[in-house]
Amino acid sequence: MTADELRALDGFGALPPEAAAALALNGRTRTFSANDALFREGDAAHGIFIVLAGEVRVVRASRGRRHVFHTERRGGTLGEAPFFDGAPYPATAIAQTAVEALYVDRDGLSRAQRASPDVALFFLGRLAGRVRLLLDRIDRLATADVETRLCAYLLERDAFAENSIIAITQESLAEELGTVREVVVRALRLLREKGIIKSLGRGRIEVVDRGALRAMIRD
Repeated sequence: MTADELRALDGFGALPPEAAAALALNGRTRTFSANDALFREGDAAHGIFIVLAGEVRVVRASRGRRHVFHTERRGGTLGEAPFFDGAPYPATAIAQTAVEALYVDRDGLSRAQRASPDVALFFLGRLAGRVRLLLDRIDRLATADVETRLCAYLLERDAFAENSIIAITQESLAEELGTVREVVVRALRLLREKGIIKSLGRGRIEVVDRGALRAMIRD
């Protein structure tokens, strides 16, 4: 990968050319199949991943249930926190689809940082944005009911979906929303009955009425 290709990724346009060149020089491309783990909670941290294609979910297990912390797509980054604090990975990153990523190991990151201090500033900025995202997620879990969270999630995913068709299992959707599958089934049924979505089978949901989804969030 070249520095120009790296800076063309979502969110990387502000990365100075010399910092992008240092990362590109010290990184290598890795591929993962759906359901592969990029890293696991508790593993010794070995580097940072930059998502080039596909989708990665970062999850953590608690009391027999998995909770989604965040989801990264093209231009997303993973593993910043352990690079700075030296602790193990705090969560597990799982490929939701086939994934291609630029991987920069700890030694490569140190070399890139020495070549351009902007590398560290860039990833610190990403880390700060992640904190804000997690605070927003906690706020939604504390104040919004499952139906509202479901509508917000479907609207967000619809922006990335092809033909407004979202591929996700009910179990994975429950993990995203911080609830259990039975509650998700009822919420999906309500949206189908209102004609807002359509179930296509095999974990595929078609968004039929975006305006109605937005109205339910406002309500």
